[in-house]
Formats: sequence, structure tokens, C-alpha cells
Amino acid sequence: KQRTMQKPTHLLNYHDAVIYPSDLALLDSRTAWLNDACIHFQMTRLQQRHLKHRQQEKGGDLADNGNGDGDDGGTGVEHLEDLFLDPSVVSFLMHQLVDEDDEDDEDYEDELSNLRASWKLPELPTETSAQETMQRHRYPKRKRIFIPISDQFGASRSTFARPGGGSHWSLLLWTINSTKETMNDGFYHFDSSSGYNAMAAQAVADKVHKVLCYGESSIMPSKTDNGAANNAMRMEVVECITPQQGNGYDCGVFACGFAEALSSCASLSSSDDTIENENCKKRYESILKGHFDERGGQEEFAKGLRKS
Repeated sequence: KQRTMQKPTHLLNYHDAVIYPSDLALLDSRTAWLNDACIHFQMTRLQQRHLKHRQQEKGGDLADNGNGDGDDGGTGVEHLEDLFLDPSVVSFLMHQLVDEDDEDDEDYEDELSNLRASWKLPELPTETSAQETMQRHRYPKRKRIFIPISDQFGASRSTFARPGGGSHWSLLLWTINSTKETMNDGFYHFDSSSGYNAMAAQAVADKVHKVLCYGESSIMPSKTDNGAANNAMRMEVVECITPQQGNGYDCGVFACGFAEALSSCASLSSSDDTIENENCKKRYESILKGHFDERGGQEEFAKGLRKS
């Protein structure tokens, strides 16, 4: 009698973040490396917590309330928006879109446009469209995007295609502050094995910035005489001092912890003249140190997050 393979039954589907028994086993293990599903689940938890918090602030529904885009509840004040990316979305952006020298390809442009819309990135101000842009969007518009980073995101396509290649997680925080006249964005990298994912974080920062700049030819990378993109433009990625893992398997837990600590800190939600200032790095580092110290240090924190 021929035996048929049964499809594994998932344990939980939390806003499309699906957890299977094999994923739960990674969290139950004290020494297992977290996979994409575990990271995605934590990012989804944080996203839902953020949405709930914003709903409580507004005292109403997050949907469009007839005052524009539904973001300010009629107060005219734009709240800080947090977005937590699924690792598979970052992987798609880095490895499944066409090569950067084929940017004239319509599919490539469509995907950039779709990502820009789904992430609800602020419109870039220009002299010719400032008034039109101001009518479509309230200002200031402030956004933080939490991006899980795998060392595979900086690998070549051929290396990425090999199964089981990823070995380290970290967190990249992308901050965007837009007014009707200016646009500032910055990148801060938090790595529990300092320097290990620096190359991957740089590659992701350069690529996601292109999503922000999509359609703005004045700040997109210039092209050479033969039409190829000039990819010399590199974003500045600030490497932050973070709590360090004492083993080879807790990188995913630390990356999730960094996202939780930074997203839950109320002081980062206050209005600043600019999000790109010399104090940001120190503030982020202080927040992480306090978050981990309050939970018994690095080792106890890792144990607690796996159980939660």
C-alpha cells in the first residue's frame, strides 16, 4: 500500500504569520537558530502591538475616517508610524527582482512602485510638486521601518540559491522624517555579533532607499553613457553598540529583542527637529542597554524571549 505524505498542520496563523510545530521546536530549544518564520512571527506581533497602541491613542478606528488617509484622527498631527518587515519581503527585494542594471525593465519598476505604496512611504518634496504633495499628505510624516537582516541578503545570487546558507540575524532600523520642504532618512544597524552583518545591512540600506526614491530621477543613481546604472551612491549606515550574544545561536533572539526594545520606547515617539542628529546613536544604545539590563542581562533576556 502506497503511503502518502501528509502536509504538516500549522499550530497558529497570526495575521498571516504561520507557525508550525517545527518552528515552535526552535523556540522551545535553548540552542536553536531562529528561522524566517520565527522572525516573521515576532515582527507581526510587534506590528499588531503598534497598531493597537495607535488605535488607543486615537480612540477610534485606524481606517480612513474621511479626514484624508486616516492617520491623524482629524487632529492634524501626524503620529509616528512603525512598519515591521517580513524577512521574505526583504529577501524578495534583494534577490528576486531583476538586476540593478536592468532598472528600465517595467516589471522592476512595477515592483518598486508596489513596495513604495504598500510601505506607505512619504512623498518626496520637490519644487514643482510641493503644493500638490502637501494637499495629498499631511506633514510632518515620520516613519520607522524595522528590517530583519540575514547575512544572506548581502550574498550574490548564486550563493543565495544554495540551501541552508544563512547563519546570522541582525536588525536594521530605517528612520524617515518628511516635511513639505525636506526629507531626511537614516539607517542604524544593531548586530549582536558586531560587524558580522555590516555588508548585508549596507546592501539592504542601499536597496530600500531606492524604493523611497522611486520615480524621483533627481536623486536616483545616475547612469553611465552606456545606460548602465551608476551604483556608487551608498547610504550611510550607523553601526550601533549593542548587547552581544555569548554563543552562536541567539542572534535571531537578539534581533527580535532589539526591535521590541526600540519600538516600545515612548521617548522615540516624541517630535524631533530632525531624526538625523548626533544623539540618535547614543539614545538607541542607551535604550537597548536598559532594556536588556532590566531583564537580567543578555543570557536571561534570551531565555525569556524564547519562552514568551
